[in-house]
Amino acid sequence: MKTRLLFAAVAAFAFSFSAMAQDAVKPTIAPAVPDHASGDVKALYCNHYNDNNLNFNILGWGGVTTWETLEIEGTKILACQDMKWDGLRAADENATWDFSDMEKFHFDIWVPQESHISVTFEGGAGYKQAVDFKLNEGWNTIDADPVWWSDRKAYDWKDVKYVFFEGYKLADKETVEECTSAEGEPFAFTNLYWWKSPAVELPGNAPAAPIIAEAKIQALFATNYQTRTFNFTPQNWGGANFKDVAYTNGQHVYYSSAYTWDAFTNRDDSKYNLTDYDMFHIDIYATVDATIKIQFEALGVGDGGSGWKNGASVELKANQWNSIDIDLLNAPYQTYDFTDMRYLIIDGFTNEGTPLGVANAYFYNSLDAAVDDIEAASKVVEKKIVNGNLVIEVNGVRYNALGAQL
Repeated sequence: MKTRLLFAAVAAFAFSFSAMAQDAVKPTIAPAVPDHASGDVKALYCNHYNDNNLNFNILGWGGVTTWETLEIEGTKILACQDMKWDGLRAADENATWDFSDMEKFHFDIWVPQESHISVTFEGGAGYKQAVDFKLNEGWNTIDADPVWWSDRKAYDWKDVKYVFFEGYKLADKETVEECTSAEGEPFAFTNLYWWKSPAVELPGNAPAAPIIAEAKIQALFATNYQTRTFNFTPQNWGGANFKDVAYTNGQHVYYSSAYTWDAFTNRDDSKYNLTDYDMFHIDIYATVDATIKIQFEALGVGDGGSGWKNGASVELKANQWNSIDIDLLNAPYQTYDFTDMRYLIIDGFTNEGTPLGVANAYFYNSLDAAVDDIEAASKVVEKKIVNGNLVIEVNGVRYNALGAQL
């Protein structure tokens, strides 16, 4: 009798386990509803943006048995039980889409265990490098910066045709390459869209246009210096979410509505020798009186550089463009020989979370900032001695002998 009871219990347990094993593994809650304004979004797959939705469809190319559309808490979700790889494309298979005016690519991914997934874009210009994302169990909300794709500089994002999810792996080893394949495991995603920050309210006046001859400078970024420039851009590593905005006079500035800190570079892994220059200029706009630190960084020691460098703080006056000229022969900059400069770091902002504008970052030599460059900028030039110092007035704007605006 006891044997029969034991057998029955084991059989009941086995039936229960079998039924559980056959139940689909999928999300039971939805990620947060997006809160970007519809006009600031281009959606690929997101039912919360029906007014501005490109209606990308799952391709079904990767061998997934079935994609199921779930609707949880008002959000439509695509889920499968045996993810391998797959992609999405608009119904018009020949259409391409321009995302060059967008700032971030947002997506929500659900996985039942710690995993990795790679995201790849493809367009008329061909395949783009995949970027790996580490995923935690459950929902993962990701806002990816286009610069994370290392070939961003060579790709203008104006002809995107596909987005692919591939390289599904468990997060069970030290490196992604060593991780075990997760192909055949459950997977779900939703809310695929590109977004940009709301339109910013620019400061009333543009910064003064630089007047030193371009042949005598080396720009990191500056509207008037397009030939001799390293094309540095903000990396948004500190969450500043800079926007490239322009005044009606053509002057471009980088503007953050809530600045924390950021690095500027061009991500081509170069290092630059700037030993010919003894001055650095930058224009910074703040809405409050504040201080901020300007520092330069070389490649890391392990990458053949000399590592991080210190910087000095400068004072910012509220609601105006602050024209800043730093003497690189003074402390603490004189301890760095500028043979392998890689990054401009703007840090130490004493009013984090408030707006900040940045423009016209360039190196120059004080001996080259001569009076004849200033005179060449305009026919209306007056030279004056003010408090014992030479002042050059060009069309009513005053400059010192180095060309810095007063």
